[in-house]
Amino acid sequence: MGEFDFERGEILTNLVLLEDHAEKFPCAYCMEKHASKIIGYAEEIALGENDPEMKKLAEEARKWRRTIQGAKSGHHEHSHNPKPRKYLPHGLTECEKKYPSVRRKLSRCIEKLEPRERLGEIKSAVAVCRASIRCPP
Repeated sequence: MGEFDFERGEILTNLVLLEDHAEKFPCAYCMEKHASKIIGYAEEIALGENDPEMKKLAEEARKWRRTIQGAKSGHHEHSHNPKPRKYLPHGLTECEKKYPSVRRKLSRCIEKLEPRERLGEIKSAVAVCRASIRCPP
């Protein structure tokens, strides 16, 4: 076992968790925390082994953290339980805002099609559903 095996394992773990938060469970606080851990462990290895690749990783993680911090717009929202979307898009059209019946249809449609989107069978469940649901006159 090498001197920095623990640190390398922690870098891998935090990279995976950072990716999960970026793709599945968006939480800027958590993403910033994982980026910071990657920076710390990469710097430890870089200093201990004079490893230029770890220096590069630490600098990349700093860029990620700055991007995350910029996206937070200076406010701290931390929640271990993200608010449920109820299968609605993050931004609603005027029609969707005005008609609860349209939101219900859209929600049911997206819920039904999201597994197909994850499998790559369709590109966007939201787009398919929006195209099939009309706004009342």
